[in-house]
Amino acid sequence: MVRRNVFFFGMVLSLALFFSPALSVSAQINSKPIEADSPYDLINAVNSLRASYGLSAYSISSILMYTAQSQADFMAATGNVTHSGPGGISATDRLLAAGYPLAGDLSLGGFRSENITGGSESMTAQSAINQWTGDAPHLNTMISPNLTEIGAGVAVANGRVYYVIDCARPTTSGAPQATSPAGVGGATVPAGEASIPVVIVSTPNQNGEVVHEVLAGQSLWQIAIAYNVKINNIKSLNNFTGDSIFPGEKLLIKKVEVTATPVETVTTIPIASPTIAATASPVQPTATVTSTPNPEAITSNSNVASIVIGIVALAILAGGFLAWRGSSAPQE
Repeated sequence: MVRRNVFFFGMVLSLALFFSPALSVSAQINSKPIEADSPYDLINAVNSLRASYGLSAYSISSILMYTAQSQADFMAATGNVTHSGPGGISATDRLLAAGYPLAGDLSLGGFRSENITGGSESMTAQSAINQWTGDAPHLNTMISPNLTEIGAGVAVANGRVYYVIDCARPTTSGAPQATSPAGVGGATVPAGEASIPVVIVSTPNQNGEVVHEVLAGQSLWQIAIAYNVKINNIKSLNNFTGDSIFPGEKLLIKKVEVTATPVETVTTIPIASPTIAATASPVQPTATVTSTPNPEAITSNSNVASIVIGIVALAILAGGFLAWRGSSAPQE
């Protein structure tokens, strides 16, 4: 009876060790988070659609990539699907402010068109294209024979994804036109001269306060995205009721805990020594190498250990089986 129990235990142990690596890998695959498609997935889908209509592919514009991504970030920060940018700025003025050499009659908006949409985080780029194909204005943005360049943006926030494509046609010379039309609010933007400055993230001061000085053209949404904080948090810290900020204004972005570092006092004892004329030689700094565990090596070692234990268990199982057979054989 004891030998049979040993035999059964060895079999169970062997099977558990054999299947445990596979179960671990399966758990890792199932726990992978959902990832939204990239801006280039949007562009590839649009150009595939154009090819089906016999049209040449759109060229990618770095400026349009910037304006589309900025609008996607703005929609993600505000939770609104809208063509209006910060402060109500129009799509045309956003392109001109970024320095895009927009062709066409600027008083009519120029040769440009923008598609936007949003949905659950699992929404794919192809789903966005299919949605836009459902009506004439959005379809025309993607298959227009008058537009030649494209940019795309994707942003994810609070379980939702936001997709944007900006399509346009540049001037023949590649230079911006003299001025843009009056945008929302009546402001005239000199083309190519009002590019939006990049937000440079400030470090905490000695009190743990992160303070940002506003530059001309920057907005609350742009600053909030750069510092990875919410617009409402900035407004609360600075007692704002609206969204207006002004160049030169210093905003309190957030407060962080500052840990005081103890200062060690070193007492130096002078030692008399003869003066020797020395020639200084540059000393190469010694690099400190930090060893980082390799997940693949750890997994490999774990699998090897599982195999070794499985072999031992099989040996025990075989020994138990042979002993059982020997005891049950007829005695001569």
